[in-house]
Amino acid sequence: EDILVRYYRMNGKNAWYIPGADHAGFETWVVYERKLEAEGKTRFDYSRDDLYNQVWSFVYEQRGNMELQIRALGASCDWSSLTFTLDPKVIDTVYGTFKKLWDDKLIYRGEKLVNFCTKHQTAFADIEVTHKEEQGTLWQIAYPLVEPKAGYTELVVSTTRPETLLGDTAIAVNPKDKRYKDLVGSMVKLPLTEREIPVIADEHADIEYGTGVVKITPAHDQNDFEVAQRHNLPMVTVIGFDGKMNANAGFNYEHLTTKQARTKVLEALQTQDLLRGETPIKHAVGHCYKCDTRIEPLLKEQWFVDVKPLAERAIKVLEEGKIKFHPASKKNVLINYLKQLKDWNISRQIPWGIPIPAFVNVDDPKDWIYDTRVSEEEIKVNGKTYRRDNDTFDTWFSSGQWPYITTSDRPDHYPTSVMETGADLLFQWVGRMIMLGLYVTDEIPFKDVYMHGMVLDEKGQKMSKSKGNVINPIEIVSKYGSDALRLGLIASRSAGVNQAFSTSKVMASRNLCNKVWNISRLVQDIVDNNPTDNDKLELKNLGEDWICEQINKTSKQLQKLVEHYRFAEAGDLIYDLIWNKYADWFVESEKLWKNANLLKSTLEQILKMLH
Repeated sequence: EDILVRYYRMNGKNAWYIPGADHAGFETWVVYERKLEAEGKTRFDYSRDDLYNQVWSFVYEQRGNMELQIRALGASCDWSSLTFTLDPKVIDTVYGTFKKLWDDKLIYRGEKLVNFCTKHQTAFADIEVTHKEEQGTLWQIAYPLVEPKAGYTELVVSTTRPETLLGDTAIAVNPKDKRYKDLVGSMVKLPLTEREIPVIADEHADIEYGTGVVKITPAHDQNDFEVAQRHNLPMVTVIGFDGKMNANAGFNYEHLTTKQARTKVLEALQTQDLLRGETPIKHAVGHCYKCDTRIEPLLKEQWFVDVKPLAERAIKVLEEGKIKFHPASKKNVLINYLKQLKDWNISRQIPWGIPIPAFVNVDDPKDWIYDTRVSEEEIKVNGKTYRRDNDTFDTWFSSGQWPYITTSDRPDHYPTSVMETGADLLFQWVGRMIMLGLYVTDEIPFKDVYMHGMVLDEKGQKMSKSKGNVINPIEIVSKYGSDALRLGLIASRSAGVNQAFSTSKVMASRNLCNKVWNISRLVQDIVDNNPTDNDKLELKNLGEDWICEQINKTSKQLQKLVEHYRFAEAGDLIYDLIWNKYADWFVESEKLWKNANLLKSTLEQILKMLH
């Protein structure tokens, strides 16, 4: 970012580098909750407002560290424009966007399956779930037909989660599966319960997978939830928000963890002779991206954004090429993502963040109103009492509005020229900024997107405050200098490619900085001892003509590389000029020729290129 701003500023452009700090809702909460655990306390020991104030103090302290690090790196930001995602102007804009979505009926309250972390007690959007391939088991379980039919007395279901059968409301077969076509509409006995459930026909059932018969548990599986919507099936929740089986699971299983319930269900099925086999498999399982707890799909009332019209407009501008991506391949990746995007759950069950400005009628749970008096737990409106929603916004809902929030005081800078960010934020941030920017301002939020590869730790792991593996740039700067760190970070890097942090590259850059320092001392010494009456340049030999040609050639190449975001190549180019041409050959020859004016001029040009 700073390379681009410095370059365009030196070329006379009205460049504006806007610094910002994200309150990082869930990430910050994870770190703070660990602090509470270390003190032998939990979030439930405090009120929501007490927790918010505690975290605010904690974050204020960390914000100072962040700003110090950016300043130490020499970033030429406009610090007077520093914006924090909990600043009043941010909150006001976020509430305005929420109200616009509310009025346009693009916000709705609904009970849907959400990705729920039972440890941190909050829901996530789909893209925040980490899917890991794990070794598992596919069990075959017999569901006896209430009345034998077409030669069948039972249907065998394949499942990886037998404990959830207690919440089944149907079993499904594919409508094209000739084996079971005569059984559609029949009833089966739900094992271990007194309930009977129907056999339905739905494309969700894969003829080739297992027996071709699948259990439908709408309250605990996203695909099953959609099947239930199509067939108007009831939803039976058997796993609670604490990750344990609830009363709907039955007396024998209530209060058990899902792992304990699985063991007990399998034992009971074996006892009743309803197990028909098991097969080891590998399958993808969703986990919390911070604590690695297995995500539970659970029914919960949340606020959702109807993203279809927003996504369609974003896709249109992307297909028209109005926003350029570096690397270019990211454009189609984003388009494909937007085409299959589901409605966005923007509710988070954590106290740290922007409170959702919505209140519910205490006497009518369907009566919700928009109101920004979020500091009050209850308000009176037209003689009715309304209670505040205790949830906060998904951090990305506020961050997704960043371009038009930060430029609100200087609207001539919107749309912004370049959005530079990590390649891992293509969906979470870039996609949402485009959707919300178009929706709120009727313009694209930026013209170019440069996506850098992540700087990983030296073991190749992503750095994260919650993991505790962050490399402190202040320590690197103290040891090698900020210029060395800046040059070392861009060395050998391509757009969108992750790469481990390399101390050796920083050391090599430090050596270059030392070389420039020594060159500067020598030039200063020659200038001081060889005074001239003017700054007129005279070339005394072919070598001096050659170095001028090399510097001019490098300068033009450097401009093209920076304008095309090829920063690593630009770094290599200037390194080669200084080390192999200027220092090793030209400066050595000038110890004899002592052309002070040329030394001053050429060193100034090199320092400008380095800057």
